[in-house]
Amino acid sequence: MKKINYVKFVIDVIIAVTFVLFFNKRVLGGMKFHEVAGTAIGVAFLTHMAMNWRWIKNVTRKLFDKKLPGKTRFSYGLNLLLLLCMATIMVSGIFVSRVLFPNVNIGNEGWFKMLHISLSFLSLIIVGIHVGMHWK
Repeated sequence: MKKINYVKFVIDVIIAVTFVLFFNKRVLGGMKFHEVAGTAIGVAFLTHMAMNWRWIKNVTRKLFDKKLPGKTRFSYGLNLLLLLCMATIMVSGIFVSRVLFPNVNIGNEGWFKMLHISLSFLSLIIVGIHVGMHWK
């Protein structure tokens, strides 16, 4: 396995483990950890995407090619869904922040909190599938 693949895999595992820790608000300092680590996960997620940009570009070009394997199409769709979920989690996290962005107030905080939590559960499942698909 290439060194870059180890780095990608380690980033995936760190994201997955940290994501699991997010579901207990009392872990490692409570909301401060949650918000700081959440921001770091956002950066790690974007870094992971940048490291895989060639794959994203190539598969996007070939997405409607009948020769593209079904597993690749599934992985692309899963990753696209994860991108949408993560982007929404990051934005909604800023809207409900109490530590890093306490002055951001756009109203209807309850709705954004529900969206943040719901998509976090969905993303945890998607990250698990993603890591499982790349386990070898």
